[in-house]
Amino acid sequence: MDIKQMADCKCPFCFQRFSPQKAAFKAMTVFTEQDFSAGGYEEEELELKKKYALETDAAYEQFWNRYPGSEPQNDFRDYPVIDNLSDAYLSGRYEADTSGFINRAVDAFGVATKVRICPYCHNVLPFEFGKYPVKYISVAGITSSGKTVYLSQLLRQIETFFVKAGLTVVGTYDEAERFLDNYRILKDVPLPRGNAADGLMPPLALNVKCNQTQQVYTLVFYDIAGENCVRPEQMEKYGPFIQNSDGILLMIDPDQFLGTQPREKEAEKEAHSPDKVIAAMWNAFVTSDNTEGKSRIPLAVTLSKSDTQTDVLDYRSQLFANIRYQEYTDGSIPQKEFAATDMEVRRLLTGLNKTKTEILCNKLNECFPVHAFFAVSALNAMPKEQTGANFENYYLLDEDPETIRVEEPVFWILSKLGVLQVKEAEQKKKHAGFLRRLFEM
Repeated sequence: MDIKQMADCKCPFCFQRFSPQKAAFKAMTVFTEQDFSAGGYEEEELELKKKYALETDAAYEQFWNRYPGSEPQNDFRDYPVIDNLSDAYLSGRYEADTSGFINRAVDAFGVATKVRICPYCHNVLPFEFGKYPVKYISVAGITSSGKTVYLSQLLRQIETFFVKAGLTVVGTYDEAERFLDNYRILKDVPLPRGNAADGLMPPLALNVKCNQTQQVYTLVFYDIAGENCVRPEQMEKYGPFIQNSDGILLMIDPDQFLGTQPREKEAEKEAHSPDKVIAAMWNAFVTSDNTEGKSRIPLAVTLSKSDTQTDVLDYRSQLFANIRYQEYTDGSIPQKEFAATDMEVRRLLTGLNKTKTEILCNKLNECFPVHAFFAVSALNAMPKEQTGANFENYYLLDEDPETIRVEEPVFWILSKLGVLQVKEAEQKKKHAGFLRRLFEM
């Protein structure tokens, strides 16, 4: 068997480093107490089968005990573990695909398995995880900022978005498909509730190929509650997801930015304001890794529900229109598109609240200098609040949802990570001059 040497990867759950060629597997041969009670086995046969008994996976259970109520569906949760590097688990024959990547194991009974798991936390790894360079992207924002609806709409259309930008989706992870099934955005169907502030949504992964370079990447998306970035007691649990991010998308609800939440929530929302979330992420997870005290992680500050800002923006603003893909030629994204959006959003935020915009921009310049502003609408419709039979409140759309520019902040992050090719801006000095004049107003 020709085994290819590969660079170490980080588990998308526990972030422990390991060689992808040394991942563990879940065996598909399983025996239960009912099997053993039937009897009739020779001592040697019984001893072997007991090694393949169904029992609690302690490593997996320990990981999810830290996030009560968040454990994903896992059909192989308590199946036996094949790990050739550990005496505590079973040994098996590892086999590679045509490229030399180990993608399956064969147990003592000759039964093959392709269920690869992290050798440390035993979570099931995404399809071909570690075979290609991995890029981690965290979508952060306080609960109700629209992260979950945004991710659902983005991932549901991601193949269409990516093909227009020169990327091809070549593989998805079951968890991403399950996420889309659980978080459906449809007319006359209650909008899904977001992830609980203290919950952990499993990583959502997919493999994409850059058509221009032919390089394949694994993209891993996280839904991170902003509250967990400012609560000291939550730092240890949720900090690694920010600390290990290659890019961050910070989602801001216009009401959150303006402070127009109901009175009983004003203090809570203020404690989790965008500038405080940015500072908390920087203080707790970033500064120790950067000698100059500034993070080089690209951060896309994204205003949600952009379609609600018709009173502030001219109706001709590009924020109300979809991306002009006719300018995406030669597999490259025009940098001027990002710059134009950035200027429009800065103008919008300044019009909403100049002081808060200055505070936010100053915090970004000090903590995350590689940043840009975006505005998206995941619905382009106003959901209406309803009351259910059990007096629970929910929101409903009475028209078909549409998206506006939801892909743009992800495109920008991927361009900064070298996944997407870009055309350089033609008038950088003009852009910088506009920003200076904007804050002199």
